[in-house]
Amino acid sequence: MALLVPIMPAQAGAQTGAETCSEAAGPTNSLADLRGGQLKPLSASYFLDPSGDIEANSIAARDFTFTPCRTVFDIPGRDGALWLRFDAANPHAERQTWGVAFLETIVDEAALYEELDGALVPVMRDGRIVPPTQNENSSLKTAVSFAIDSGAERTYYVRVSGTYAPSLTPVISSARMLEDWSDIFTIISASLLGFCAIMIVFSLILFRRFDVRFYQYYTIYLFGMFCLTSLYDGWFIQSWGVTVPIEQVRRVIELASGLVMLANIQYCRVLLTVDPDPRERRQVVFHVLTGIGLAATIWAVADPWETGTPLPIVFILCPFVLLFVSGRKALKGMKQAVPVFASLLALSLGLFSSLYFFVFPVDVVPTGSAFEVIMMRPITLSYATSTIAEGIFMMLAISSMINAIQKQRNLAVSETVRLRGEVERAKQVGNAKLEAIEAPAAEAVEAGSGGGFLDRATQAVIENIDQRGFGARALASTLGVTEKTLGRRLKKSQGLAPAAFIRSIRLRYARDLILQQQFDTVAEIANASGFASTSHFAKLYREEFKEPPSETLRTPAAV
Repeated sequence: MALLVPIMPAQAGAQTGAETCSEAAGPTNSLADLRGGQLKPLSASYFLDPSGDIEANSIAARDFTFTPCRTVFDIPGRDGALWLRFDAANPHAERQTWGVAFLETIVDEAALYEELDGALVPVMRDGRIVPPTQNENSSLKTAVSFAIDSGAERTYYVRVSGTYAPSLTPVISSARMLEDWSDIFTIISASLLGFCAIMIVFSLILFRRFDVRFYQYYTIYLFGMFCLTSLYDGWFIQSWGVTVPIEQVRRVIELASGLVMLANIQYCRVLLTVDPDPRERRQVVFHVLTGIGLAATIWAVADPWETGTPLPIVFILCPFVLLFVSGRKALKGMKQAVPVFASLLALSLGLFSSLYFFVFPVDVVPTGSAFEVIMMRPITLSYATSTIAEGIFMMLAISSMINAIQKQRNLAVSETVRLRGEVERAKQVGNAKLEAIEAPAAEAVEAGSGGGFLDRATQAVIENIDQRGFGARALASTLGVTEKTLGRRLKKSQGLAPAAFIRSIRLRYARDLILQQQFDTVAEIANASGFASTSHFAKLYREEFKEPPSETLRTPAAV
């Protein structure tokens, strides 16, 4: 996917370097001067058709302009067309198949005509609006091919319309080079799509069970990126044969861009404002960015051709602002801010690189390497690489936050169990002194190991909280004791049988999920806490906390 900067100063006057100017300036195009006959800039004269109404049968009478060394050509707005006229000569001993392609990605239609006996004969059409049944080119890259006999010289015309960028960079290439170039482009685009799809599934499966906040915005971001890449790179016509002109699809591209940007702001807000210090939970920057981004998105969708410029500007600036915020948080010791900073740094570098090469394109030079062609316009490669790197680091940030919250949750449940044990021991000894209260606890610690038998038992239940079959036998096996010993120790420290002990921890865990607004329904909470029956869970919850779980759900969050 290329950087979405539709309205920028055109690089129409861009020229190749001095060492390639003489090659590009010749009136006739030939690949004989390249090793293997691969790819070089197309030398052509041009004519701009602002209305797009000029037909092929009358274009030859128009005055075309030829500028030596010109490799990038302006193209009129949404309704206009660019006509290119060029000569091709084949000095080889055998018939050759060559093609004309463009370094830019989106082209609605490229129609190739050959001049024969004073008339233009259609040769081939390709582009986003050409049905697959009428198109011989099945690759993502738009290209029109022609065959030329040995020793022949022919004149061709190419009509190009419906582009996202304000200019085009045509090249002439061998058929093999076109295929290799398209294959690399397809691999890059497919890798980004595959990454987004895998991460969407991963976030839905893994993160949803912990906290809805840590997956919903990031999943929306990945989904928007998936849609944006599919639309921009042309997968809808490649995969499903859907032909949609840029006039119609551009609004959807702008909407997907805005969705990606707003989701990026929101999941950064969630990750960077979870802090025990109220002074570090300020969200003014995020609210301002959200407001600006929303306004730019609505404006661009309303009329992407006339008012689309602010959106790509905001799209580029937002990661840099968020990068500064995350950097400050990281310096203050927020652990998850470090991978957030790394992810935003990768994204910012990718956007800056894409913008730089869009405004200052690399000279198009003769080459025999498809990868070198990609690097002449490394927008797609840099954006895909930075997006994948950003996604990996952001997953680390979300995982870091989830681990921290999980530890806090486990400590809270363990503390609840510990306090309940003290209450039970106090009941057993009546009004005895504190030393008498500590005696049973000392026995429990002596019987266990590490942080104490009760702590280990509590932790074991929490670690297996979603295992519905985790009962007394499994708990005893995990702790390395017999069921009888487990029952005796829990009875002494908690006044509970093993089954009641496990049930109590599950209920405390469920209440913690509710108070932290982890899920939206009682059924989801019951399932996450290891209860097979929602009604049974609701009954036990009511007995334990003197209110139904649905009522707790309606209560404002305590954390």
